[in-house]
Amino acid sequence: MMNWPISSEFQQRYLEAMLQGSGRAADRVIEQALAQGVHAPRIYLDIFQPTAYEIGRLWQINRIGVAQEHLATAIIERQMGELHPYFQPKIKRNRRIVLGCAPDEWHRVGIRMVADFFEAEGWEVIYLGAAVPIPAFIDAIKTTHPDLVGISAAMVFHLPHLTSLTRALAAADLDGIPLMVGGLPFARQPDLHRALNIQLSAPNAAAAVLAANQSFPTPPQPLRVSHSEEAFAALRAHRRQIINRATDLALQHSPEERDPNIVTAGYEFVTRMLEAALAVERPELLDEQILWGNERQPRDGVLPEQILRRLEIYDSVIRQLLPAEIATIVGAYTNRMVALQRSLLGQE
Repeated sequence: MMNWPISSEFQQRYLEAMLQGSGRAADRVIEQALAQGVHAPRIYLDIFQPTAYEIGRLWQINRIGVAQEHLATAIIERQMGELHPYFQPKIKRNRRIVLGCAPDEWHRVGIRMVADFFEAEGWEVIYLGAAVPIPAFIDAIKTTHPDLVGISAAMVFHLPHLTSLTRALAAADLDGIPLMVGGLPFARQPDLHRALNIQLSAPNAAAAVLAANQSFPTPPQPLRVSHSEEAFAALRAHRRQIINRATDLALQHSPEERDPNIVTAGYEFVTRMLEAALAVERPELLDEQILWGNERQPRDGVLPEQILRRLEIYDSVIRQLLPAEIATIVGAYTNRMVALQRSLLGQE
């Protein structure tokens, strides 16, 4: 796993895509990062978070408008949804956390990152989203009996809501449940949470999970490794070999294709969505992506007939390069993609 920060080039290109309002350009940055072996948690920490902070800063100093800020947030949230399958838990901690934004706080990207990181660490997550009223927090805590409550406040003027929440918890005899806070004010002032009489704080999602696990040091229970998880791991291990081999065969089949980068990018996208479907054992997730690819790829000069041939090549390469048992599992997914593409061409 890549544990060092992503290069500043990725961050800069991603920010430029956001300032241009180009979701496709932002997608290309993330696709290239994944293709180079960057894991989803690092994308969250080293691309999404600093970009969200910078977009917020530019909005505050009136360099960009509200619409541009909202568009950037929407792009990040969409991509987080696409990357969510990579946060499947490998352990179970028998711990539960309630997460939500402070009342009137609509900046939810940070707290959603925290939710994904906690899920990956085996916590049960009750995610309440943006602008959670204090009575809703209290009701959720009474209903779910969490071990920890996490609250995000990105704007300084929402800090008084945190004091109101701690008082409401005490009034409801729930003050024995520890609180964790996060958001830009707490990242800039690491001791701020103590002034608010709150137990825990963290500057990012990874630090939040670390602090929580240290506060609740119960031994994690390994989860059973499913066949799909084994297939996911095998596909990740062979991804570059599969993509390169499929690209070579596709170019041999279509010598008129002069840009191998387009072919490679297509196979990288197919591999990403296949990994995501395997991670959650939901082959039907592939259907929407195939339909979307048929809308997008013709703009790049790739016809539906070419998409079918490339999927057939990909399916063949999967069966050649992966161990037989794993190829059978993955092949059920690639068969589904090929069958859907054939049906779109009227070849059922």
